[in-house]
Amino acid sequence: MIEIKEYRIGEFAKYLGVTPDLLKHYEDQGIIRPSRSDSGYRYYPFNTTMILIECIRLRNYGMTLREIREILTAHQQDSASVNRRLSENVEHMKEEILLDEALAADYDDFLAWQAPLAEHDFDWEIRWSRPMAFLPHTDRYDFLQDPRIYEILKSWMSYIPIVKSSMKAERDGRITWGLLVEERMIRQLHLPFNDIVEFYPPYKVFYYKFRAALTHSSLESFDSPSHPAFQALHALNLELHDAYFRPTLMPADWQKDLGYQYGYYAIPLRT
Repeated sequence: MIEIKEYRIGEFAKYLGVTPDLLKHYEDQGIIRPSRSDSGYRYYPFNTTMILIECIRLRNYGMTLREIREILTAHQQDSASVNRRLSENVEHMKEEILLDEALAADYDDFLAWQAPLAEHDFDWEIRWSRPMAFLPHTDRYDFLQDPRIYEILKSWMSYIPIVKSSMKAERDGRITWGLLVEERMIRQLHLPFNDIVEFYPPYKVFYYKFRAALTHSSLESFDSPSHPAFQALHALNLELHDAYFRPTLMPADWQKDLGYQYGYYAIPLRT
């Protein structure tokens, strides 16, 4: 009969690459059971290694400590049930990875977008927009009361800054604030939508990006015909075709008054 070697807590923790506190924690939860000497020292059998590695595997798959204890201490465990829980956790991990990748890409895009504004406070180009989706939220002075908004608003808010806060200005002067996102991100992030969401196909736009010092008065002038975006538009003999958007990207400095703000105008052109 092969004798199972036992190790003191410090030794065992070192050989497994964990801390003694972790071993004590799993012991407190009834997952591992060291023996004790007459003097009270803990001794961990070598075959506890398999249990500990399984604990770490399940933990890294997103299992809670309660779930790990249930799986490892049950006399009979339905493998299909365990695999189902693992699959659910892995799907959630995939969603988190998608979000992290999208956030990182969004910030890299912002840094590249911001670079030309280091020397000049504005830049412009004419290009085709990407398909966009807009969720209206306020009429500028109060929240809109349509219940369809609040069925999906929480999910959209959780994906800021991939989802942008944006003003939408109609040709008749009506202003709506809401959330703007590329249509492809609805599919990629599984954003919910309903018939309150407005979808906009690609169109040719005058794309005016800016860095501006925020003042209370400037917050009221985004839709003014005297804004530099519209002055530049008219100087090029271009004409507004339909509703335009002005998303807010991010503040640059909150230390001065209201700080600086980066944003852009996407103004559809009459062709």
